Parts: sequence; C-alpha cells; structure tokens
Amino acid sequence: MIKELAASLISVLIISSIMIQGCMGENEDVIRSIRDTYSKLVKAEEKGADVRDAAMKLQKALKLVEEAEENPENRETLLSEARELVEEVRSSIPLLIEEGEKKIFWRNIAIASVVAMIAILSFLTYYYGPRVFWTLWLKIRSRWVIEIIERVRENDRRGG
Repeated sequence: MIKELAASLISVLIISSIMIQGCMGENEDVIRSIRDTYSKLVKAEEKGADVRDAAMKLQKALKLVEEAEENPENRETLLSEARELVEEVRSSIPLLIEEGEKKIFWRNIAIASVVAMIAILSFLTYYYGPRVFWTLWLKIRSRWVIEIIERVRENDRRGG
C-alpha cells in the first residue's frame, strides 16, 4: 500500500514537473521543496515510519501547484496553501522517524521474547517432561489392580 502510494506520488511529481516546466520562480521553489520533502519522506519510510498521511499531503500540495498554474487569479493563495502543507509535512518527519524506530524496536523485542519463550519451554519440556509424564502415569494408574493368571501349556509341563 505504501509503496503504491509512493509510486503514484513519484509519477505525479514527474508529470507535474513536466507540465509545470514553463512556470517561473515561486512554482519552481514550491515544487523543489516538495521534491526535497518527498526524498526526506522516503528516507523516513525506510526507517519504519508510517508516511501515508504525509504523502497524501504532499500529493495535495502538488495538486494545489497545478491549480495555481491553471488559475492565475488564485495563484498566490494556492501556492501559500501548498507551502504550508509542505512545511507541515517537513516538520512532522522527525516525529514520524521516531515513531517508526520505536515501532521497529518493540517489534524486535516481541520477536526476541517469543524466541526466548520457545527456547525456555523447550528446555523445560526436555528436562521435566519425562518426570511429569511418569508421575501422572503412576497417579492415574495407581488404582489399577493387576491379576496374574498363570497359564501353563502342555508343552511347558512336559519340559519340551
């Protein structure tokens, strides 16, 4: 899901940069800041961060830049809104990285705990298993009465 979102964001970035090649100054600055923020977002995702919301905000910022190109009368407001979104994403990246690293740390702790529990239970089963088994066996079977029936065959009586 995240990789698909990242791929779609890359394609939107490429298409937008091609469409907006004719733009001057402010549009290029906003697009450049979106690209820089996106590259930082990719690095954050590599560190385990959940970047879905941030990627969606960057995608919205790209759409605002496209709208600014199409609507020159609202250009300034659309570009300022796009800048705000980019800045919001850029400021949230360190927190996203920290949360991703914590998530990875606790996942590793959980995996190590499961492996340790399996090892401990295996040792306990190996060491105490037979003792527990035979103790239970004797407790369950302790009330059984064994009757010995002696059958003597004719061949055994004759000695042969």
